[in-house]
Amino acid sequence: MFTYCELCGETRLDNELLEELEPRFDGWQAHLKAYRLAAPDAAETDPGFVILWLDKPVEDEVEGIWQDSPSAGMAFHNLAIHMVMSAVQNLVPELADKGCAPLPKPDKETIALFKKLGLEWNKEGTVSRQFAVFTNMPAITGCGTCMLKAKCGNVAS
Repeated sequence: MFTYCELCGETRLDNELLEELEPRFDGWQAHLKAYRLAAPDAAETDPGFVILWLDKPVEDEVEGIWQDSPSAGMAFHNLAIHMVMSAVQNLVPELADKGCAPLPKPDKETIALFKKLGLEWNKEGTVSRQFAVFTNMPAITGCGTCMLKAKCGNVAS
């Protein structure tokens, strides 16, 4: 939960909040999807990309909580972000060292794979899921090919 606290800007969490977060964390794991996207013949030479997301029921639940209580909604919103970021860091460990997941621009073949997974790519650099991460696997490109480079505070000048 350290990364959750870091994301929230908190140094500690009260027991009441933890008791609310725990069942959501456990239940939402079934909605966490992760896929490696690569050309079938590129397994060794080009490991491709990884996409992770939480399904729409999680988005709907967070939105419902947000409508009842914005502060609770933010706590559960941060939990969902924590879940996808922790999962991608487990799959691509070097992301933990970098502190971010560079967002590459997918090619047409990758966009077609998104569609097969029921996802839509938006030209703004997002997919049709609120809680999602798309990055290179492994994260070899760094900031150079990241679509968010122009707006990012992590890019070295």
